[in-house]
Amino acid sequence: MFTRFVAVLTLALSFGVAAASAQTYPAPAPTPVNLPTLPPDVRVDPITRAAIDLGIQIIRYQQWKMSNQAVGDVTYFKRFEMQVKTGRDSYRNVHLHQGTVINPRGVSIELGQRVEVGGDAQPDGSLSANVITIVR
Repeated sequence: MFTRFVAVLTLALSFGVAAASAQTYPAPAPTPVNLPTLPPDVRVDPITRAAIDLGIQIIRYQQWKMSNQAVGDVTYFKRFEMQVKTGRDSYRNVHLHQGTVINPRGVSIELGQRVEVGGDAQPDGSLSANVITIVR
């Protein structure tokens, strides 16, 4: 009887240790996307080179534009702090300041509203808002 108890207790403890050691870790941060380029020693006619350079400029401009704006639904708002849900399980913190313009004039920000925020990207990934437009 006592040996059966010890065996069951040992088995239960081993399952407990295995469950405790099986920790879940957060997903790794996504790596930045490198733009495709041609090696500098490849000869390309000037028209093709101009088209490639224009495409690269358009992509870089869109990257810059997306880092300085946020479009989504307001999930948190209190005085000078706001959070915008920009996608599925994707949120962006927004910091307002005394000169932030809210369009249309006279409308206050409420939870659930769809907004377009333009401003300056911060090193921590948040956005310092200059203009907030409420989309109806």
